[in-house]
Amino acid sequence: MTVRDQLLGGRYRLVRQLGEGGMGQVWEAQDETLGRPVAVKVISLLAGGGSRGDEARARFLREARITARLQHPNIVTIHDLGETGSGDNRVPFLVMELVRGEGLDAILRRGTITLPDMARWGAQICDALADAHDAGIMHRDIKPSNVLITPSGIVKVLDFGVARAADPCATADRLTQTGFLVGTPPYMAPEQARGFPEPRSDLYALGCLLFELITGQLPFHALDTVGYLSAHLTQEPPTPSSVSAGIPPAWDDLVVTLLRKDPSQRYPDAADLAKALRQLDHAPAPAVNVSTLPYTELDIPVTPEPGEFLLATSIGGYGTLRLWDPATGRPVSQPLTGHTGTVFRTAFSPDGRLLASGSMDTTVRLWDTATGEPFGEPLTGHTNTVEDVAFSPDGRLLASSSMDTTVRLWDTATGQPVGQPLTGHTEGVAGVAFSPDGRLLATGSLDTTVRLWDPATGRPVGQPLTGHAGHVLRLAFSPDGRLLATSSRDWTARLWDPATGRPVGQPLAGHTNTVWDVAFSPDSSLLATNSEDHTVLLWDIATGRLVGQPLTAPTNGDVSAVRSLDGPLLAFSIGEDGTVRLWDPVTGQPFGEPLTTRASRPVGVFLSPRIRHRTRS
Repeated sequence: MTVRDQLLGGRYRLVRQLGEGGMGQVWEAQDETLGRPVAVKVISLLAGGGSRGDEARARFLREARITARLQHPNIVTIHDLGETGSGDNRVPFLVMELVRGEGLDAILRRGTITLPDMARWGAQICDALADAHDAGIMHRDIKPSNVLITPSGIVKVLDFGVARAADPCATADRLTQTGFLVGTPPYMAPEQARGFPEPRSDLYALGCLLFELITGQLPFHALDTVGYLSAHLTQEPPTPSSVSAGIPPAWDDLVVTLLRKDPSQRYPDAADLAKALRQLDHAPAPAVNVSTLPYTELDIPVTPEPGEFLLATSIGGYGTLRLWDPATGRPVSQPLTGHTGTVFRTAFSPDGRLLASGSMDTTVRLWDTATGEPFGEPLTGHTNTVEDVAFSPDGRLLASSSMDTTVRLWDTATGQPVGQPLTGHTEGVAGVAFSPDGRLLATGSLDTTVRLWDPATGRPVGQPLTGHAGHVLRLAFSPDGRLLATSSRDWTARLWDPATGRPVGQPLAGHTNTVWDVAFSPDSSLLATNSEDHTVLLWDIATGRLVGQPLTAPTNGDVSAVRSLDGPLLAFSIGEDGTVRLWDPVTGQPFGEPLTTRASRPVGVFLSPRIRHRTRS
C-alpha cells in the first residue's frame, strides 16, 4: 500500500494522492534531490511476483523508457522511472512533470464545453499524437481522464504507451489470450478491439472523446465491455447534431469521419486532423514566414545610428548597471554602481536623460545617462524589493512598485514622494505602467489582479481587473492607448480595455510556462510576449492569433522582447557567455552590434527612446 511521506527510489517523497484508477495511484511528490514538485504514478497493476510478474515489470520499464523519449509541449514529460518495494512486492513507478490543471473528465462533469474550446483542445491533442506517431508510439488509451487542461488552456496528454506497457501478459501488439484489454472499451477502435491497433486507432478514440464533449454522451451505450466492443465493431454512430441541437454540419462531418470502422476512411493522420480542427476554430495556418508579414513601417531605423539609442543592462545578483550604444555594441560609461541588491527593472525617461532603477535593496535610484552619474539621492520609503519602475509620459513623475504591496509616486526633479503610497493590492506589486496620455496608472500584483489608478489623485479607477489565475507580472499600454496588456504566471497574456476595465478577446495562450513580459509594436498592431519557456511569441492584436514562428533562445541562454516610448519593438537573445544580440522580430533583421557583457548570470536589457540630447558621432 502506497502511503503519504513514503520515499520512493530514495528520492521522491509522496505528498498527497491526486487520483486512482485501474492501473494504480497518482501522487504529488517532492523530488528531494532537485527540490521540485513532481507527479508519481505507481503502477499497482503490476504488483506481485513469479516469472510472469518479473517479465511484465521488465517489459513495462523497457517500454516506459521508449515513451520517455517523447518531448512535446502537449505531452506530460516523464522524468524518471523505477521500482519500489522488494522481492515479490516490487511495483514500478513513473515520475512525471507535475501539471497544474484539470482533467477533461472533471470538466465534462461540470457541463457544457464550447465548440471553440473543443477545436483548440482537440488540435493540441492531435499535435501530441502526431509527435508520438512520428516516433512510432501509439497512445492506445485516449479518453477524458488522460487529458489535462492547464489554467491557460494548454493541453497535456498523459500516459502515452502506458496501457500497452502495463499489459501483464502481452507478447505482441494484440489482444492477449488471457483477455487483458489494452485500452478503455467506450473509446476503443474496432481494429484495436480485434487486437490490431494502428495510429489511426488513436484518432477513432479522439472521435469518441469529441462526440462526448459535444453532446455530453458517448457515441455508443452498453452495459459491459462486450457490449461496447460489439457496438464499435458493428453499429453505426449517430451524428452529434442528432443528439445535441445546434451543432454545425462541419462538426458532424469531422466526428463521423473519425468514427469510420475502416481506418483508411478516417483522417490520414493526426496532423491532418489538427488542421481540420483549427479550421473549425477559424485559425490561420500556424507556419508563416516572418519575412513576408505585413507590417506598418514607422520612422524606426533597421540599424541605429551611433548615439541614437541607449541600452541599459542589469546583471542579476550584482546590483550593477551598464549603458551601451547598440549601434556600436560598446559601453558609453563606467558601470553604474550604488545598489546593494539585484536590480530587477530599469526605465528611461521619455527624453532619455534619466535612467531609473529599482532594486532588491528596497531603493530606487536615478541616473544621468549623459554622464553615468547618480542624479540626486536614492529614493527611499519602500520596505521590500522594488520590482518595477515607470516614468509618466511627461517625465515629471516616477512610479515604483514593490513587494511591500504598495506603489509610490516620486517627483523626478526633486526626488520627493508625491502623495501617499497607493494601497489596495493584498500581495506584492510586480508591475506598473503609465498610459500614453498619463491619465491612468496600471498595476499588476501577485494577488492575481490588475488595478487602475488616477495618478493625479492617487485614487483607484473602477474595480480591480480579474481573470488571471496566477501572479500578474508586467503590464504595457499600447502606444495608441486603447489596450492594456498583462503577463502572468498562469502562462498567458491578456488584453484589457482600460476605458471599461473589461477583457478584450480570449487570453493569449501559447507559452508553456510563466509569461514574464509584454511589449507592443509602435503601431499597436502586434504584441510580443516572452516566457520562461525560452521563447518570444508575436500576436496579431486584431485577431488574437500567433504571427510567424516562435523566437527561441540560444543553448543555455535566454530570449526576450523590449521596446520604449518611441523606440522599435525588438527581440534580444542572451548567450551563455552573456553576449546580447538584438533584432527586429518581424523582419528578422539585426539591430546594431552585439554587446559583450561577459556575464554568467541573467542579464536584463532595457531600451531608451530616441535620444536627442546626446551628440552623435
